[in-house]
Amino acid sequence: MTIDRSVIERLVPHTGAMCFLDSVMHWDAHSISCSAPAPDESHPFLRSDKVPATAAAEYAAQATALHGALLDATATPRAGMLSKLSDVELHRAWFPNNERRLSVQATLISRTLGGCLYTFDVNSAHQPIATGRLMVVFTPA
Repeated sequence: MTIDRSVIERLVPHTGAMCFLDSVMHWDAHSISCSAPAPDESHPFLRSDKVPATAAAEYAAQATALHGALLDATATPRAGMLSKLSDVELHRAWFPNNERRLSVQATLISRTLGGCLYTFDVNSAHQPIATGRLMVVFTPA
């Protein structure tokens, strides 16, 4: 199965301009690697013609939501909330303006019925943007 933007929009809680990922390059039980277009002038987090590197957390959160939906083999995403960011390192202040593609990797550390913990890495073709860990707490059905 090809995992492109149309599939991703069904599996993550965001659609339209707020869905940042557009393809899955690889995934397995432990990790996911996604691709995204670099931010442009229509990006919802655009400020003063730039997107802050802190937006990388949203790219990572979407990758983890997608990974969880793929692991669950479900047609609808499990409801959850980004509850914690830790060990975040911003390698720059802004997303680069001169890149065409971004890569977003997330690696599962642990997963329970109540939530999950991932490490993440968001990069442009030529430079890292942000790394860290994030925790998602699942909301009861």
